[in-house]
Amino acid sequence: MGYDTGRFTCTVDEELICTICGGVLEDPLQAPACEHAFCAACIHEWLNHQQTCPVDRRSLTPHQLKQVPRILKNLLSKLTIKCEYHAFGCEDVVRLDQLQSHLSQCEHNPKRPVNCENGCGLVIPFDALPQHNCVCLNNLMQNQNYKQAQLQAQIDDQRQQLNEQKHEIQALKNIIRARVINLSQASKKNKA
Repeated sequence: MGYDTGRFTCTVDEELICTICGGVLEDPLQAPACEHAFCAACIHEWLNHQQTCPVDRRSLTPHQLKQVPRILKNLLSKLTIKCEYHAFGCEDVVRLDQLQSHLSQCEHNPKRPVNCENGCGLVIPFDALPQHNCVCLNNLMQNQNYKQAQLQAQIDDQRQQLNEQKHEIQALKNIIRARVINLSQASKKNKA
């Protein structure tokens, strides 16, 4: 899907507009014969339903699509666009080719990871911070730690029981060996 034309600071030439979504071309691809350009996501979705160019209806398959010429990429990259986090307070306007870099570092990104400063230190998305409850989280962690301690105690008890059973088995083996030896000696005396 293309970029919303309202985010751009200047008028965008219609040759840079995707005819499928009406937005400014995003990751553009073109049909080889007619050279019509479309957003990659838009044309792939279109071709899932119809194997034709959306503009002139010429036959077209996904394998036939090719990259747009460098001049078109250069024209797109020079366009200036408002940050998509404008609604969250970002006033930055950047070149289209620098948008992804800006978005990954924008301090107004509601999904940017932040540390909870209320005690738990958990890293959560900025927009989840108002709903984040360290008390519940701490209680949950304490509950999990208690359950873990209980399970460890059960494991330790079972290991102790297993060791006791091993000693009992060894003692029984020793008793059986002694009886076998006694029986064998008794049978030799009876034969003699």
